[in-house]
Amino acid sequence: RIDPEARTVLVKDRTVHLTPKEFELLLYLARHPGKVITHRALLGAVWGGESTEQVEYLRVFVRQLRKKLEPDSSSSRYIVTDPWVGYRFEPGA
Repeated sequence: RIDPEARTVLVKDRTVHLTPKEFELLLYLARHPGKVITHRALLGAVWGGESTEQVEYLRVFVRQLRKKLEPDSSSSRYIVTDPWVGYRFEPGA
């Protein structure tokens, strides 16, 4: 559960502590459930228009989010990679 007003995230009734950028990235993905969001669109939305080519930022932050949100980091339940395109959020998967 994501509470945008309180800027909190709960996974199975456990509070997950996120950095401000991690929270913004998760919130952006969650506001577009099931839709593939391109790397460029995510970078522009979270880091600003001048960062749209910095895909390595995105990979690092997605990896950190997965470690914090997903019990088994070897599988991607909530944040799914669409290779060479972007990421998709699957709520309650």
